[in-house]
Amino acid sequence: MYTQLLVPIERFLGCNTPDSWIVEARKPENLATLLIDHCNCEWKAAATAGKLLRKYAVSSQDVVVNMLKPYEFFLFRFDKWSIDEFQHWFFPESAANASSSDIKAAKQALYLLDKHGADLDSASTVLQWARTQPNLQVQQSTDTKEIETFYNPLQARTDFAQSDDLIAKMVRLIKEELHHFDQVLEIMQARNIPYSNLLAGRYAKGLLTQVITHEPQTLIDKLIVGALIEARSCERFARLAPHLDEDIGRFYISLLRSEARHYQDYLTLAQSVAGQDISGRIAELVALEASLIQAKDTVFRFHSGIPA
Repeated sequence: MYTQLLVPIERFLGCNTPDSWIVEARKPENLATLLIDHCNCEWKAAATAGKLLRKYAVSSQDVVVNMLKPYEFFLFRFDKWSIDEFQHWFFPESAANASSSDIKAAKQALYLLDKHGADLDSASTVLQWARTQPNLQVQQSTDTKEIETFYNPLQARTDFAQSDDLIAKMVRLIKEELHHFDQVLEIMQARNIPYSNLLAGRYAKGLLTQVITHEPQTLIDKLIVGALIEARSCERFARLAPHLDEDIGRFYISLLRSEARHYQDYLTLAQSVAGQDISGRIAELVALEASLIQAKDTVFRFHSGIPA
């Protein structure tokens, strides 16, 4: 039973999600906000892992940049896509001089436009143009799991002892979060909920402002914060599942195992980097996270506090 997965998570977190947040989240008028923000959370989780790889673990950043670039293009330029933007984004010099990694990134972006934006004129224009480009004619991915080809060239830095472990754990997290991102968009499409830009809530920023700014404590704190966000997401998926329609509830339950593993991976990495007991620092950040969850919040988001 999935309840067994929640035992260590609820023990780790400083509080359960308040019932008043569940009441707000289950309101039909909040479904669009809930799903859009959930979609954004999946992307941010992948992007955060990518930043950790680039800063600490890999010898070359280009591959990490290209694995995330299609999703940045889809989200940051949403419904403002154009042929010029596409070329500038993926082929800043020229398509003729593009690397194989650039081509893979471009094709993944086309997959996202085709699957999740083809009914928008801006996406249709780019897709029609792409069909005339010889280097973009190869069949696009049929699933975000297939972006695994991006990860093969990752080379670990030799001056950071945890490089290999960080790469292994963060690459798996990125693949899973981007797959979940795709799945949330599918759920939204099935319910005629269009994606739109949504301002972030205060939750993640509230945690990150308390990160100590000297290494290795900066990395340790970021890893603990990552664990807290993943654990809270898992707890909320479980709490929400019984109150949403059957398809969304089943989907949220399906996410629990990976989200639970993500929080454990972050904690394992934090302990490994520290090389000493960090239970005191964990307790401090757990208390901070609980205070954010229990504080009144004027904006409803997936990780917001008590509705004001």
